Amino acid sequence: MAFEDAGEGRVTAARHALGWLLVANAVGVWLSALLLWPGLGRLAGEAGYGRWVPVHLNLQLYGWTSLPLLCWLFGIYQTGQSKWAGPAVWGWSGALIIGSMFWLSGKTTGKIFLDWSGGSLWSLIVAQIVLWLVLASAWIKKRHAWSKAKRFATGLGLLMLAAVPLMLVIATSPTTYPPIDKTTGGPTGASLLGSTLSVIALLLILPSSLGLVRKSPSWKWLWWVFGAEFVAFMVLEARGGSHFTLPQIVGLGLLLPWMGWISREWRNFEWPERSVFWKRSMLVWWGVLVIAGWLEFLPGLLDRMKFTNGLVAHAHLAMAGFTSSFGLLLLTLLGGDKVATALSRGGRLWNAAVGLHVLVLMICGWLEGGSFSWIEGQPPWREVAFVIRLLCGLVMLAIAVLWWRGSLLKSDES
Repeated sequence: MAFEDAGEGRVTAARHALGWLLVANAVGVWLSALLLWPGLGRLAGEAGYGRWVPVHLNLQLYGWTSLPLLCWLFGIYQTGQSKWAGPAVWGWSGALIIGSMFWLSGKTTGKIFLDWSGGSLWSLIVAQIVLWLVLASAWIKKRHAWSKAKRFATGLGLLMLAAVPLMLVIATSPTTYPPIDKTTGGPTGASLLGSTLSVIALLLILPSSLGLVRKSPSWKWLWWVFGAEFVAFMVLEARGGSHFTLPQIVGLGLLLPWMGWISREWRNFEWPERSVFWKRSMLVWWGVLVIAGWLEFLPGLLDRMKFTNGLVAHAHLAMAGFTSSFGLLLLTLLGGDKVATALSRGGRLWNAAVGLHVLVLMICGWLEGGSFSWIEGQPPWREVAFVIRLLCGLVMLAIAVLWWRGSLLKSDES
């Protein structure tokens, strides 16, 4: 790999990422328990189920999902010797603590994954600015030693990251509306295509950004296809439509070939042995996510599943399955030897628990969509499903504890 010294920033980011995975999973277990035994909510006073949900969701996204990406950025910009990289991570975690205090007190925008408001919003913006300054400082110091291509790409990256705080302010504003089809309440094919293309871009640049050795020529035509699909996204977004509209269905289907293309492109590189398990896991979850996402968008299926536990199942397929595997791959490669060693244990059990969790909730969603009668009581099938869900959550929590404790061993930062 192009950078061997993990440095304080990457090691700290890896440890904080695993710490927030533990906390977010613990909150998820608490929510699962409340669904089975609502009376437990009295133990938390005014902080009921509705206040814990944004804590769970946002700690998963801005804690567990985001911090491995910070670890990646520290690697790309080579902040290994920066004395401010570690404090920047602590600042990010501080913003998450402040945000959690706001959400548990009922102060939120009400927008899923965009619950930042008032002091919590500004704490996250400050953390983002500090992080940007750390990356910009490293770029200024290191840019002369980089190739023109890397200098341009990382400089462009800094410009894009500089816009993130403003985009967050706009997105959390009550005057903006999420990209859904207002006639059905469901997502549009264009919005799903656009958001997934950003993930595809990350997957395409990952191997080369890590400095992995290429074994065969690059598939440069993939970027032309990516550009064409981005144009398709803009056209579909402008035209609008629902999941009953053929162009929206076909547009979302443009993602299907990427299952094979990403896997084939990654095989063009030599990957460290310790990364193989999580690389394969991520590719499997990626394939399942793309296929399931397209099928669930189809007329009839989306209408039955969109306001049920089927949506919760899809969210866990994306976050606990694909995104977590991606984050664990990044931490294995970038977080130092101690983190990589910790993540070498429990992976199969994690994937099994996530798979069963998603399957059970998907079945729940299908049954719920068939009749509203389950709301009137506590049908046995739902109670059994929720018990399995809780048990799967406990397994994932136990593995998260194992990983976090392993990451805290004295690091050789290599």
